[in-house]
Amino acid sequence: MKNLILLLTAVFAFSQDKKDEILALKVHNDARIEVGVGPLTWSEELEKEALNYAKYLARRDIFKHSKTTNNGENLAMFYESVTFDGKTTYTYSLTPLYDSSIEWYNEISHYKYSKIRRFRIGPKVGHYTQMIWKDTKKVGIASAMSKNGKVYIVARYYPRGNFLGEYPY
Repeated sequence: MKNLILLLTAVFAFSQDKKDEILALKVHNDARIEVGVGPLTWSEELEKEALNYAKYLARRDIFKHSKTTNNGENLAMFYESVTFDGKTTYTYSLTPLYDSSIEWYNEISHYKYSKIRRFRIGPKVGHYTQMIWKDTKKVGIASAMSKNGKVYIVARYYPRGNFLGEYPY
């Protein structure tokens, strides 16, 4: 019975992770359809790179971009806790990749079609413009949890976008 429970837990976790990937990719590709650029494909290689960096961030409990120059990169971090009678309970989304993709997409509300500039006054839109960058073809996204319960999400894009002086599409 114990082995069956472990197997079912593993199958659920695998299927949940795959569902999260599918939903995140759909958010990206729906955003790309809106602006008339081709779809992204999921890259297991980029996902592996994203996972390695997400684990790095989680181990050190830091939030900063990597120094990669080969790929574009979006980051997100979630941390939510609820305290009842002096006890802290951490709550986690079952779809952190999807949730991050939605947050990046929501930057559209602050975006006005223009060339990428070094300095921009106002809310950030670079996550959104990387999602829809016309020349980007592949994406891989992964997450890792720190010891204190923060969930770090890293997306890697190839080829990268957000080049100064260029339009995203």
